[in-house]
Amino acid sequence: MTEAEKFECVLAELGQLLLSLGDLAEHVVLIGGQVLALEARQKTGDATIQVVTDTGITVPRGYSFEPDLLFDFEQQPQQAERLPQILGAAGYKRTREHRWAKQVGEVAVEIDLFVPDDIDDAVVPTGATRLPQGALALARPQRLAVKLKDRELPLQVPSPAAFLALKLDAKLIHRPGETKDCFDIFAYVRLHTPKVVGPALDAVHEGRAIRRDLYTLFGDVESPGVLDVLKYAATLDQQDQALLARSVVDLFAELASEP
Repeated sequence: MTEAEKFECVLAELGQLLLSLGDLAEHVVLIGGQVLALEARQKTGDATIQVVTDTGITVPRGYSFEPDLLFDFEQQPQQAERLPQILGAAGYKRTREHRWAKQVGEVAVEIDLFVPDDIDDAVVPTGATRLPQGALALARPQRLAVKLKDRELPLQVPSPAAFLALKLDAKLIHRPGETKDCFDIFAYVRLHTPKVVGPALDAVHEGRAIRRDLYTLFGDVESPGVLDVLKYAATLDQQDQALLARSVVDLFAELASEP
């Protein structure tokens, strides 16, 4: 099985699970790297998380196989109570406090559950990771119609501001030693362009703080976010790495200049 086939298998299972959730599915937002993968898939036909440099060089991160689901349980408390039973009936077993897994042939499908950090414990029916920016992602989700083999899967995904806020928290708070979040931030802004992302940041109260954190990570070629991106370009020669680093900084400088 190829990586692309594995991704499509995980996506099909996610679609089946969302159908099983009934009305609760209206209060679920897909977050994380799969958002970037699916938005890239819609624009380019390829769900690989990657960046093509200005000189035509492809720098890949790879596929994202673990769906991260952010729930607003307070909107459907009675249906939310049944989530563990729904997951069990769909063939999933709890493997960690926040993770449920299912084996589909040779593919291990792992679903991670998230909630906003201010949610009442009484309405959370199973273990879930709390996110400081969860409320922002739930407040202004966007609709994404994902094509499967036999149907169209309607998904909710974060707004540009929420996606960046979640990724910044992941890098700055939850996993500062990992590199994928900064690569995803760069790939996301490049995919959507500063002309789209800039106004989206200006539209939310959190926009100024998001811009500040982006500058911290991508302000110059020695900034930690730029160095994280370069770790995926280890096979490039020194000149191409320098060009890539400059393009990262220039992209976020363009974003900073958006009114």
